[in-house]
Amino acid sequence: MTHHDATTRPAVAATDYGMAPSGSPLYAATIGVEDLARSIAFYRDEMGFDVLDRRRMAGPAFEAHWRLPRGATGDVAVLADRGCEAGRLVLVQFDGEERQVVRNIAGQRFFGLVNLNFYSDDILAHTARLEARGCRAWSEPVVHEMGATVGEPIEVMLDGPDSVILNLIQLQARDPQARIRRTMAWIADSGGYNRCGTTPVATSQHCVSDYARAMAFNMKVMGMSVRNDVELAGAMMERFMQYPPGARTRDTYLQGTHIFGKIAINHPLNFACVDLVPRAVAPNIGYLAQSFRVPDLGASLAAANALGAEVFSPAIELELPALGRVTTALVRNPGSGALHELIQMA
Repeated sequence: MTHHDATTRPAVAATDYGMAPSGSPLYAATIGVEDLARSIAFYRDEMGFDVLDRRRMAGPAFEAHWRLPRGATGDVAVLADRGCEAGRLVLVQFDGEERQVVRNIAGQRFFGLVNLNFYSDDILAHTARLEARGCRAWSEPVVHEMGATVGEPIEVMLDGPDSVILNLIQLQARDPQARIRRTMAWIADSGGYNRCGTTPVATSQHCVSDYARAMAFNMKVMGMSVRNDVELAGAMMERFMQYPPGARTRDTYLQGTHIFGKIAINHPLNFACVDLVPRAVAPNIGYLAQSFRVPDLGASLAAANALGAEVFSPAIELELPALGRVTTALVRNPGSGALHELIQMA
């Protein structure tokens, strides 16, 4: 497929792309990084993202938002694929010498925010490039037979920078009516793949211990709706995801009003996971928060409160790169305790 470097996506025809009618997609995955320049270079050169804004943040509001000590600072960069308003990356290099790596275990048998999924137009070539850059692939790219109604995507997991797991997905489907075909059509009609042959963050996985509460939070607070709900098992899944023999897990995809920025709620059904959520806080290195822009922050916080979600930091005005002055809050998803940043839309 042709690569494009356009900074804006053209208007699309009135085609049924399987989009959700409402709901906030993932605005950005917020990653604590060890070295901001190095992480920017990776996502720019290997994933085709551009820096929209970069600045140094400090002050009482910044400290309160992340529960940092007085005088703490952070260098922040917002990256996006051709300005897309979903599936962005917020990279933060917090100061301090006591920063810990969040994912201190191999694989993804842990509760919390897990990975970043990107669609790729050539998964074999892309995997080889990432391995040459030092990213370890967990297996060869494998074909997932998800049934004629969904399709047969090819996927691979890799260890990415800053302890974050990367998932590359090449979309394919034998049946012309398969659901994956709708996503393929949207990409083709909306500018194609970027200069590196990839997309914004298509989906981000959240592994939870309480499925019902996690689902309620994403649906009632962010207004997302279910796109796909399956139980995963089998030797191929075990090898691909580095799960134990006989593992079963429930995997539910939720979507807002964009083809990108979906959330996968993963609930292990018969095996134990390590709880890494307590480590996923500033100033540590790794996947710290999922960020969502919501139409009414007050209503979203009220819905979160009704579900018993813990407020990590209450609503506060903060100057955010690429967005300007906004009102934002951090709350913990009651399904795992992972941090979700809610941002009032302008």
